[in-house]
Amino acid sequence: MKVGTITKTNNKGQIVIPKEMRDDLGIGLNMPLNLIPRGGGLYIYPIKEVVGNLESENSYSEILAKTQGTWANDNWDKTRIKRRKIELKASQLRKKAW
Repeated sequence: MKVGTITKTNNKGQIVIPKEMRDDLGIGLNMPLNLIPRGGGLYIYPIKEVVGNLESENSYSEILAKTQGTWANDNWDKTRIKRRKIELKASQLRKKAW
C-alpha cells in the first residue's frame, strides 16, 4: 500500500491540504473544491477544472442563468398551488383509508 501525506481532522471534521499539494493543484484562497466519495475515500479537485476560473460570486449566478434549463420560465406560484392541491388530495385519501 502506498502511503501519501497523512493528516487528521479537527473537531469540526476539517482537514488541511498541505501547501505543496495546494501549489501543485493550483488551489488558492476561497477556491471552490468538488468532493466526490469514491471507494471508501474522497476524491477532491478544484472546480476550475470543470467550469473555468470562478473569480467572483457573480460567476455562479452567470453559470446558473446559462444552465437553468427546463424550469427557466416556470410560474412558481402556480406550481406551489398545484402541489398543495395534490398534497391535500393525498392526505384526504389517507384519511379515508382509516
